[in-house]
This record gives sequence, C-alpha cells and structure tokens, in this order.
Amino acid sequence: YKVVNLFARQVRRAAEEDREALERSNLKFNIHSLIGGQMGCDSAHRLFLVYPEGNWVEIGPDTPYQIVGASGFGKPILERTLDRRDSMLFAFKVGILAFDATRLCAGDVDFPIDVLLYARGSYEIAEHRYHRDELRDISSWWQERMRRAVHDLPSEAVERAFARLTGSGAGV
Repeated sequence: YKVVNLFARQVRRAAEEDREALERSNLKFNIHSLIGGQMGCDSAHRLFLVYPEGNWVEIGPDTPYQIVGASGFGKPILERTLDRRDSMLFAFKVGILAFDATRLCAGDVDFPIDVLLYARGSYEIAEHRYHRDELRDISSWWQERMRRAVHDLPSEAVERAFARLTGSGAGV
C-alpha cells in the first residue's frame, strides 16, 4: 500500500496543477488507475483502484470484479455470470463480453483494450492489446447466441399478454 499512497499523492498533485487549465477547456481531471503487484517478500499479490481524488480501495476477495469508467452496460453481464470461484480465463471471457456490451452502447468506449495478466506467485506478467478485428468473431458469436436465447426463451407468460389482442394475437 505504500506505493499506492505515493502514487495517490502524485495524482492529487497533478489534479491541483492541472485543474485551472482543464476547467478553462471545460474538462475534468478524471484518471482512474489500477495498481497491482507482488513483491518478493509478499505472501500474495494485491490490486488497488486509485480514484481521481487520490483516494484508493483495495480490490480483494469481496470484490470479484471492478469496473473503471462506464459501468451500466457491462455490469449486468458481470453480475449474472461471474462468481468468485470462476477461473481467471472464465472471468476474462466475461470481461470481454461486458466490454462488448459497453462498446455498443456507450459512445466514449471503444478499442483498443489493454490487458495485463498476472498469475499468483509467478512474478511474471503478460500484456496484450486487443483491436476490433481480433475480437470481431467473439462479438458476432455473442450476438447470435443472445438472439438464439431469446427465440428459445419460454414464452407462455408473454403470449398470455398477446392473446388479449383482438384478431387472434396477430404478429406473435
């Protein structure tokens, strides 16, 4: 947490230094940072979210995911799908789907996606930058699966409402 405190102090300093110039341009200081890692003497890795105000929270077992930025579109996918017992691979797939939903609905969210992976105790990271073409097949697959799920959805309750239409429920 000492590194996070040092970083947070610099975030507050930068916010103060840039505040007037940003406000003159009708902008806000809006940096959200994820800081994580594991030192040789640490028994476990740790991850922190630092807010633009310079305060931070630790992301841990009670926080199976953390959204930075537009959260309303991807959060339902995360809430309905992700469980703390899931593997990192599964969680990563769910994150890709949540990003896809957000990208389609929020005008200020788009590619590329920068990903950093860390395996506990490995002291090794893997970085990858995803571009639109790389995930196009996943997006198309997900779109088709959702449409198929709606077609397969039990519809008796919905059909009861349509049955009230005159003309034998035209358009059902």
